[in-house]
Parts: sequence; structure tokens; C-alpha cells
Amino acid sequence: MIPGAIIKKRGSVRASLGVALLLGLALGHVSASRADDEHADVVSPDDAREHIRARVQKGEIKSLAELRRVVTGEVDGQIVSTSIDQEHGITVYEFRVLRPDNRMVEVEVDAASGMVLEIENDE
Repeated sequence: MIPGAIIKKRGSVRASLGVALLLGLALGHVSASRADDEHADVVSPDDAREHIRARVQKGEIKSLAELRRVVTGEVDGQIVSTSIDQEHGITVYEFRVLRPDNRMVEVEVDAASGMVLEIENDE
């Protein structure tokens, strides 16, 4: 996985918060012993990337390159941003795709199975 791939290309706060939330929920990153530390729930982008990379290496989730191929096979257009989140206990990548007709669609993909969960704004 390419460093920085999990953060939206244009520096999205939403993506950074999504990564922090993912790690906080999925890993129990904040321990009770650190609960008094006002920065205990802050996860650096480097730590988030390393965690995602480790999960890919363990085979828990698919690589970003694999998931990009899934998305481009489903939706014609150019992927303009990618974010990762935790939804209902599963890791989900959200791809924003600019279609040839200049419409933006959002494609949600289960990171573990590679299955497309939802395509929003695809009318």
C-alpha cells in the first residue's frame, strides 16, 4: 500500500477523523490507563497507515490496489479520492469517482471481501 493512500488526496479532515475513529474502535487503541491523557484518542496518520498495512499483510483486508480495480470494474470514471471507515463492525473504503458525464459517485467497498456495498448518486 502506498503511504498516504488512505488519506484523501486533498487533505480531508474527514478522512483523518475516519482513520482515527477506525483505529480507536477496531483496535481498542485507547487503553484505560491512558484515559486521563487528553491526547490518548489521537492517532497519527503514520500509525493509521501502518495499522492498515499490517492488516493487509495478515490477509484481513485487501490492498488498496485490489479495491481500486474492483471499483474501476464497476463504475466508469476516475477515482478522485479514497477514505476508510468502520461501519457496522466492518472496514469500508469509500471511493469518490468522477464519471465521464461529470457526475460524482461514491462507491463503498468492504475492505475484507472486496464486495461493493453501495454506489451512491448513480442514477
